[in-house]
Amino acid sequence: MKLSYILLILIVPIFNIHGQQDSLIREQQQMIGELSGKYEWNGKSLNARSSSEERNLARDYLKDKIRSLGLEPKEHTYLMPNLNPLIDLLFAPFKGANVYTILEATEKIDEYIVLGAHFDTEVGCPGAIDNGTGVTLIFSVVKKLQSLDYRSKNIILIFFDQEEEELVGSQAFARHLKKEGLKIHSVHTVDTIGWDADGDGTVELELPSAELEMVYTQVSQRIGQTFHLTRVNSTDHHSFRKLGYPAIGLTDEYVNGDYAPYKDTPQDIYETVNFEFLAKSTVFVYEVIKEIINQ
Repeated sequence: MKLSYILLILIVPIFNIHGQQDSLIREQQQMIGELSGKYEWNGKSLNARSSSEERNLARDYLKDKIRSLGLEPKEHTYLMPNLNPLIDLLFAPFKGANVYTILEATEKIDEYIVLGAHFDTEVGCPGAIDNGTGVTLIFSVVKKLQSLDYRSKNIILIFFDQEEEELVGSQAFARHLKKEGLKIHSVHTVDTIGWDADGDGTVELELPSAELEMVYTQVSQRIGQTFHLTRVNSTDHHSFRKLGYPAIGLTDEYVNGDYAPYKDTPQDIYETVNFEFLAKSTVFVYEVIKEIINQ
């Protein structure tokens, strides 16, 4: 066998990996650009996702993205009381709608994995990192999962409303799952995962169940992903933990200090996103979910 042919065999897979990574980054750049107002969508700009009108537009956008996968988008509407009853008396209870879909298993089964991220922002915030990155990551993961020949579990892709207001959307959806009696294998939520100033590619895993910690650890060792364990409970995974579901949150290094400095400000824009870090984190979550649904 000629040396040039051997080299070609060795090099082509490397080019394929890099090509796939470049394609993922381009797709994620487009989606976050649309979510944060850098690019228009259907002639409109999502400059923030806080007011009722902005969140309605964001829901239309997310439903359109779900349709692009050939899946059926659904809305889960809710009314939730405020922690302070006086606010409800003076104004009104929380009212919103989560957007979700189901990627069915390749066999008949009644078990589900939940992949979620909140889509809302604080007032006046483009929300590129918080939480355009989380939304884009789980969308990309589900898109990759679609191409698998075998999936032993159904996947619920869920975009939560009103995380910025006491985790309202995820609390409502967790209660919905409990009421429906669905068999949930695990819940994986992602929030602000686009900042990596020190370039080490490290993510934080927030309050994983023992089983989830094990599978994330095994996959991280296999693909060379570094992570820290934390006890942060201030985002959507906590809504599910409270009801007894095995859950985990993923973020960039909030506890260790390498965290998006523009969170909840008008400076949380497209240009601040580390897209290589986002793509690497996407592959990590995808490999974890693939490991689970191949069991």
